Amino acid sequence: MLDVERLYNELRSYEDARERVIQTSIRVTRLSKSVIYSLIRNDMEAAQRHLKDMEAAATELRSLVSRYPMFYNSGAQGLQEYVEAVSLWTYLREGRLPTLEELGVDVMTYLMGVADIAGELGRKTNEELVRGNLDLARRLKEAVERLYIDMLSLEPRDFELRKKVDYISNQANWISEKLFYASTCHKLNEVRQGASEGVGGRGGYGGSGETS
Repeated sequence: MLDVERLYNELRSYEDARERVIQTSIRVTRLSKSVIYSLIRNDMEAAQRHLKDMEAAATELRSLVSRYPMFYNSGAQGLQEYVEAVSLWTYLREGRLPTLEELGVDVMTYLMGVADIAGELGRKTNEELVRGNLDLARRLKEAVERLYIDMLSLEPRDFELRKKVDYISNQANWISEKLFYASTCHKLNEVRQGASEGVGGRGGYGGSGETS
């Protein structure tokens, strides 16, 4: 009948390999979240530290899925999170996105990961609006809009990738609304401040401030 001893050992090796892929993918995902969290809060030192650890884990994950391609789907999420974190880091530091070759992943993993930075750029925009940095918020809005146009021009057929394109569009609209309200409030504050200074320059509400 079955060669139980040999099959038992083969099955253990198979299961162990799958577990290694899953656990490494989880580690990459966890580290990617730390990178993103630090970047949004402008903690570049922490982001760089987490990035270094994530790069090492991602290298291990790429090696594992290369050796065990049957488990690629078990590691795909981690690789997408890796792409997202490195893309956000590269854009905020250099004003560009890393290339497919730089990240060493397949085209679907690359595009799915890159698409996800739209949400992180939205969160970053929100943080900058809170700080009153309207110029950076506008640049981030333009980046999301450009990403949407570029992704749309690829004419993706995959359903999940098309959903990502719609997601980017929604993020672009959300950022535009936030920026509009923030800009309006900023202008209103400038008008009120100017009016207040004008009143103060006339000596208050009682007129010129002179006495008879």
